[in-house]
Amino acid sequence: MYSLKSDTSVKGIILLTLPISMAKLIPELNFLFNAAFLGHLGNRELALAGITGVYYLIFGAIGYGLNNALLSIMSRRAGENKRNEIFATLWHGIILAWMLAVIFAFITWLSVEPIMIWAGIEKESADMAGSFLNIRIIGLIFLYTMQMQNAFLISVQQSKYLVIIALIQSIVNIILDYVLIFGHFGFPMLGFNGAAVASVIAELIGMVTVFLVIWKLDIVKKMQIIPDFSLVFAKIALVFRIGLPLMSQFAISTGSWWLFFILVSKNYTTDEQAVSQTMRNLFGLGGVFTWAFGSSTNTVISNIIGQKRENEIFPVIKKMITISVTGMLIMVALLNIFPGIFFGIFGQSGDFMSIGTGTLRVVSVAMVIMCFASIWLNAVVATGRTQIVLWIEVVSILVYVIYAWLVIETLKLPIEVAWTSDTIYTICMIVPSWLYLKYGNWRKHLAY
Repeated sequence: MYSLKSDTSVKGIILLTLPISMAKLIPELNFLFNAAFLGHLGNRELALAGITGVYYLIFGAIGYGLNNALLSIMSRRAGENKRNEIFATLWHGIILAWMLAVIFAFITWLSVEPIMIWAGIEKESADMAGSFLNIRIIGLIFLYTMQMQNAFLISVQQSKYLVIIALIQSIVNIILDYVLIFGHFGFPMLGFNGAAVASVIAELIGMVTVFLVIWKLDIVKKMQIIPDFSLVFAKIALVFRIGLPLMSQFAISTGSWWLFFILVSKNYTTDEQAVSQTMRNLFGLGGVFTWAFGSSTNTVISNIIGQKRENEIFPVIKKMITISVTGMLIMVALLNIFPGIFFGIFGQSGDFMSIGTGTLRVVSVAMVIMCFASIWLNAVVATGRTQIVLWIEVVSILVYVIYAWLVIETLKLPIEVAWTSDTIYTICMIVPSWLYLKYGNWRKHLAY
């Protein structure tokens, strides 16, 4: 019988995490190309890409929170060798995800433009952003379904297939971006909205691809899992109970980032807004390491808890941090040695390069610290105590928002100083996560 137990050696961790990293790198490179295409339309489009991108990311992050909850439950079941329960969790998670996607689409269609105007964004820009998001939000149901199925593959130690799925999706997205934004090969020139249409189609293709991987390659059969599509409300309730704090956590954190971009759009020049958009793309690239190792931490620790091997948690975390920080330091070093190559992608002129280089130095520090934060926080997720995760996030976000408001809105400090808010935020997550795992009573609450 195929073993579902996680390999906690350095080699095992790398073999699990590397495909997850690659799967996350490919769409982030796609987002980078997307921003580069929009940058060639103009500064306004590149700046609006930041606001619209983070808005959609709020809902995408809610799905990622549900994904993390499913990953924790399915990995626990894998450690317990309860194979059929893994699929049952996936199925009920998908049903919950579909319900959420429909609700969020209607919220966007009814309120996104008034919210942006209320937030102080000029009407012409709000209309452009609203038109974009009314299309873009359709992709949410495809994104959520794909995220849930990806969590299934990770939980059964089949993360290698994520690279293929992400590669197909991203190739489709880049080609459609080029075709629909600029109107090549006989297609209409849709401009800013072309990026939205391209992304929705790419997410549909990604969802279909992961479905075909799971079923056409007989992964369920190989794992000796008997699929059960019956509806059990108790299982939906379990997924919702574990997932709600994580969904709330990611919604709050990403929503605060959207607030950050609104403050930037109100208080800084177009060049500084465009630089902030590139920093969002850079954080996405950095997230390849942080999110991948966060997912691996969640998977491995949930799995070893299912095996009753809680004494191995801290050694595993130490290995995760060592590998993650090493990879991030290499990436950050290359970016800071050759910043011109990175900023040259966006086709901007004027003060863009000089403003961006100073901001890059600040963001680099936050990216390294985020490696620690993601791993420690996901270790708490793996215990099932997601309510604690939510409280850690709420406190960290309060500090973040107050700091950002003071720096940007009250003191009117330079854009480089504004971006130090992310360093403050990550430190606020690390300390309580470590304290809870070291001294908290999480061992008494492992049953679910």
